[in-house]
Amino acid sequence: MGKRRSSILSVVSYVFFAFVALIVVLHFIFGFQYVVILTNSMEPHINPNDLVVTRPVNPDQLHVGDVILYRITLANTTYRITHRIVAIKTDPWGRYYFITKGDNRKYADPWRVYPDQVIGKVVLVVPKVGLIWPYIPLVSLALFLLFIAMLAYDLALLLLEGPLIRPKSGKTDLLVLRRKKIKVYHYKR
Repeated sequence: MGKRRSSILSVVSYVFFAFVALIVVLHFIFGFQYVVILTNSMEPHINPNDLVVTRPVNPDQLHVGDVILYRITLANTTYRITHRIVAIKTDPWGRYYFITKGDNRKYADPWRVYPDQVIGKVVLVVPKVGLIWPYIPLVSLALFLLFIAMLAYDLALLLLEGPLIRPKSGKTDLLVLRRKKIKVYHYKR
């Protein structure tokens, strides 16, 4: 029973490690972004506290109906917004831009989204992961502090206890005495 339990834990830890490695590789190498949705603007398809995974995309490949993540600056604050493209238009200078709208909104967004503002296209929605999202930094800090405390405890034990004293046996003492006698007899000759 114990052997089976440890092998199951080992498999679970390997799967967890592979999952974390996949998330890190997708983010840092391929540019995927992970965003927790805070508002109800995209209901019923994307709800508050859902985790949205986006991949980088060439803005030329976007079409009406695609859900995108983009950044917009309003009043010196930059926001990342996830909305659906409802139209693609051209401004007076010949640059194209996107008109976006939340699925749960009556009107389109009042701003223009230019291609350089697009972060990515939504490829996956994971429901309710955002409920634990605020606690992740706290859990990470607790694990880090626990690791530091374990290292400090081991270091304190090492410094306070000093070297280990091995019990002497009579056999060892006899060998030492024989060596001394041999040396003494050797010098007397």
